[in-house]
Amino acid sequence: MRREYDIDLLIGKFKEKDKIALARLISIIENHPEKASDIFKNFNHIKHDSYIIGITGSPGVGKSTLTGAIAKRLLKEGKSIGVISVDPTSPFSGGAFLGDRVRMTEVSLDPNIFIRSLASRGYRGGISRAVLDITLLYEAFGMDFIIIETVGVGQSEFEIYNLAYTIIVVMVPGYGDAIQMQKAGIIEIGDIYDVNKKDLGGADIAAHIDMMLDDSTFQGGWRPPVAMTNSITGEGIDELIEYLYGHKEHLELSELLRERKRNRFAYKVRELLYYKIDNVLESLISPDEIKEISKTAIDNKFQIYDLVHDLFSNVKFERKKDD
Repeated sequence: MRREYDIDLLIGKFKEKDKIALARLISIIENHPEKASDIFKNFNHIKHDSYIIGITGSPGVGKSTLTGAIAKRLLKEGKSIGVISVDPTSPFSGGAFLGDRVRMTEVSLDPNIFIRSLASRGYRGGISRAVLDITLLYEAFGMDFIIIETVGVGQSEFEIYNLAYTIIVVMVPGYGDAIQMQKAGIIEIGDIYDVNKKDLGGADIAAHIDMMLDDSTFQGGWRPPVAMTNSITGEGIDELIEYLYGHKEHLELSELLRERKRNRFAYKVRELLYYKIDNVLESLISPDEIKEISKTAIDNKFQIYDLVHDLFSNVKFERKKDD
């Protein structure tokens, strides 16, 4: 049974800093993206900007625990924080574990933090379609910092580059992450590199990353630093936060922050266009037609391009003219 919400009532409570209203608005935007415009039009007067941090890396490197440690340190400074943690969606059940709060229990009850776990729902690039919309809600709510923790699917983490201003790439000793990072091209997206679980070693990985960075060219004049942390004990977190503030200051002083904001919204424009096009295609081409092509392709696999081309030959696209 679908649950209906009074959006106007929720907006009123949201403006009073009601976290339950924030949670419900997130649910509406995640499940009914067509209602986003009706929600966001209520915030046109708000000029607050949050600083967005992206945390990415392979599964098992401790991203959730590190997110909690960073949040704990920022909360001590009196900052308000919105966390978005994306978990992978099962391709079979469509569900996700969404267990990030388990690793953030120490900070989850603080009144100045709000944590939202999301299923990726098969969306590309280690994130969820609703992530940017949720960051907009967090900004309207007045959060100082937003932390986005990606799924952690290795070589497809590049979407976070379009959403965050500072990207922290996390590795751990013994996983071969430095080699994988170089192969995947992740060396190009990180603003800070962190070797987590330093109690297991990791000095060799940190040195390897430093050497790779020494051989790289960086646009904008920022040479990414390499930190070593133990997110459970908090060791190295202060240094990581210093690097974070250093990069934030660099972006602000060099006007690169404005460029990253522009990239963020250009990404959203493209995403909205893809969403509109998907809806148009679904209205023009039925699932039965797709099934029929799939069945035909079993015996004519090399004709699949022609089959799809023929499907579109009878489709007419007309741009609606304004009256």
